[in-house]
Amino acid sequence: MSLTDEVKRRATELGFCAVGVTGAERFSEAETAAATRTQQGLMEGLSWWSEARVHASADPRRATPHARSLIALAFPHPVFPSRAGGGGPGGGPQGRIAAYALGRDYHEVLTERMQPLVAMLRERGHVAKTYVDHGWMLDRAAAARAGLGWLGKNTNLLIPGVGSYVLLAEIVTSAELEPDLPLKKACGSCDACMRVCPTGALVEPGVLDNRRCISFWTIEHRGVIPLHIRPLIGDWIFGCDLCQEICPVNARPATPDRQALEAFGPMIEARPRLEELLALDEDGFRARFRNSAVWRTRRSGLLRNVCIALGNIADRDSVRALAMALTDAEPLVRGHAAWALGRVGGAAARAQLELAITRETDAWVRDECAQALEACGPLVVPSVV
Repeated sequence: MSLTDEVKRRATELGFCAVGVTGAERFSEAETAAATRTQQGLMEGLSWWSEARVHASADPRRATPHARSLIALAFPHPVFPSRAGGGGPGGGPQGRIAAYALGRDYHEVLTERMQPLVAMLRERGHVAKTYVDHGWMLDRAAAARAGLGWLGKNTNLLIPGVGSYVLLAEIVTSAELEPDLPLKKACGSCDACMRVCPTGALVEPGVLDNRRCISFWTIEHRGVIPLHIRPLIGDWIFGCDLCQEICPVNARPATPDRQALEAFGPMIEARPRLEELLALDEDGFRARFRNSAVWRTRRSGLLRNVCIALGNIADRDSVRALAMALTDAEPLVRGHAAWALGRVGGAAARAQLELAITRETDAWVRDECAQALEACGPLVVPSVV
């Protein structure tokens, strides 16, 4: 058995659902496209992204000068049926969390899963360096050139028979492995993902405007979410899977085997109770999300998102929970809670906003309260006959 075959066999044993090999040459075409989109401002708001990072990430040999091959890997993550809107069993509005974030932080999972492959290569005298998506690598370009799948109009890697609910990783090595050919497949005339996106973030096939993406606003953005974006977020509180859920390639997504499920550890709820989340203090947030990707938002970011979801669901039974959020220590939470109460409307919401505006010291929050009171409409006093 060749070393290439051994690597692929071992990767499959480790739970990877797709593995391919390509050379360590630059990803020139992807580099040009990514640099152009960065210059156009489509990646605006990502503090960790830059044109310099694009050029560095396009070169697999940047940190491994003698590399000959790149091993591209895809690991399936659990997927749970998504359901929009109000309450399920037990009552109370529910939010939605993107499927990839439901288990243990995938950076840790993938790094651990690759270690036996790295050990195999090093035992044969080869250099091997791993990458997950926080490393500097154009991972989707690597996976596509290694023949794992093709890049869909939603910008995700689509793997035949598997779908796009996967996490990508790479190993750059000095071993000379047998390369795979890129797939000659495309999405054809299907544009379901472009049509389903509520913010119009997919501005062209395969081109995402980060500034419109729900995932950007609910994960990466640290501050106030613009008024025109909030209603479009729906009930998503961390990420968004709409362009994956509607993709026909995901009609039968890969099911992680027992080994893969165990790697992700205990799963958080895919549709958590929003009012329950709104009551979390710092200790509660840490206990619930410290080991998941949701930790990236920090408590204030998650509760901001929860307020927006409650405002979009507009269940008047949520007024009490939102009223408590008006007293939160974080202005970011208080301001978005005020907006949500304006969306819910009614006398109870109006009363809480009027009380909040009398005690509020933050100018932005006061402005949110004032706008929310306008959104509630005039107080209607029933006439006495």
